[in-house]
Amino acid sequence: MNNIKKILLLTILLFTIGCAQQQTIEKIRTPLPENDFLIIAHRGASAYAISHTLAAYELAIKMGADYIEIDLQMTKDGKLIAMHDKVITFDNAKQAVADVTFDEIQLHYPGKDFGKNHLNYTLPSSNDLGILHLEEILNHFGDSVNYYIEIKSPKEYPGIEEELVHQLNEYQLLNRVDAIPKVIIQSFDEHSLKEIFAMDSSIPLIKLYTFLKEAHLSKKELRKLTQYASGVGVNAMSVSRKFINSMQRENLLVHPYTVNDEEMIRTLINIGANGIITDRPDVAYRVRDEKNSLENQQYP
Repeated sequence: MNNIKKILLLTILLFTIGCAQQQTIEKIRTPLPENDFLIIAHRGASAYAISHTLAAYELAIKMGADYIEIDLQMTKDGKLIAMHDKVITFDNAKQAVADVTFDEIQLHYPGKDFGKNHLNYTLPSSNDLGILHLEEILNHFGDSVNYYIEIKSPKEYPGIEEELVHQLNEYQLLNRVDAIPKVIIQSFDEHSLKEIFAMDSSIPLIKLYTFLKEAHLSKKELRKLTQYASGVGVNAMSVSRKFINSMQRENLLVHPYTVNDEEMIRTLINIGANGIITDRPDVAYRVRDEKNSLENQQYP
């Protein structure tokens, strides 16, 4: 009997250790490439075309963007739509996206709100484009582009995380071996990111912050962050070399937003930022290319 008890206890112990090891493996955050300065096209090339339209996304890719950035809201009938605001205007009346269907949303055309003073890449035909749902974007581009997706207002949309991961799996965009991750997900909402992490820890996650003064995170905040996140997105004016170094020591990369000024892009590259979110991917691409060319001349 004693031998049987010992064997049983040993089996339970080994099983417990195995489960603990498996949980540890599952909870390892996915690293982002440190040597690449990533150009993330904010809602597409939104300085030049209507944001969140295929025209804006296609233009961003032509301009050299590494990622197209997509803001997600969810409609009453469960469609994930590419839209920044959680409120939409119909005939001067405001309604929450969560309270209307996708068919109703399509009555609103982004061209109505598009300023006439955008730069010369503006496409006149873009005014006829309606609001897109995520599946349309994924179906159009497939795995030919990389996606940088922001979950907006997740508390307003129960189940948005599950639906997002489901669609990304449907289009075989997760758990791949690529030079850079095919999908990165960002949010201001820690709980939402942790839900994604629990579902699929292979997806790199970016925690968004806005600082009124110089960016800084306490040791306690960093400990929490490094349990699930691969990096941080921070308003560009708050970023310093000191902050970037402190994040990178914890293997957290830094992607400042939203950076359109050429000199600011150059400064952020010089102080070690790992990428930027920009409305003008062509400018960012040119600055990055100049920097790389200069380095190649110095170190042939």
